[in-house]
Amino acid sequence: MNVAELVRHPAQLIHVETVRFSAEKKSQTVSREFNVEASTEGESIDENTGKSHIRIKVYNDDFWVEEEKVGVFQFEDKSMDPQTAVRFMEVQGLRILWSYVREDLYSITAKMLEVPVMLPTIDVMQTVEKAK
Repeated sequence: MNVAELVRHPAQLIHVETVRFSAEKKSQTVSREFNVEASTEGESIDENTGKSHIRIKVYNDDFWVEEEKVGVFQFEDKSMDPQTAVRFMEVQGLRILWSYVREDLYSITAKMLEVPVMLPTIDVMQTVEKAK
């Protein structure tokens, strides 16, 4: 595919930061199997700005790693009501911030564990549909 022109999304991610990170290795030999818990939360800041929080915990009996990231989005369309903005932030937090967390966890666990944690790629729409 040859992209002739980039089309900007009306909500732009303008800042990402890690606000919390914790980890512990409990034994020398670490199982490759792990559990993942994730949640997102949206927050409307004002008529053209929103925050998306993503929290991830990866763990088994041998280790655990937790991270929280926040992404700040700016909306070009100032007519989005706060409730729609919050829902947008929840979904986009999963869709966009997942890759940031995935890279962080891989890089840090590569220094911690014999086999680094590679979070799976996910189907965001099906994940959102199954979310509580």
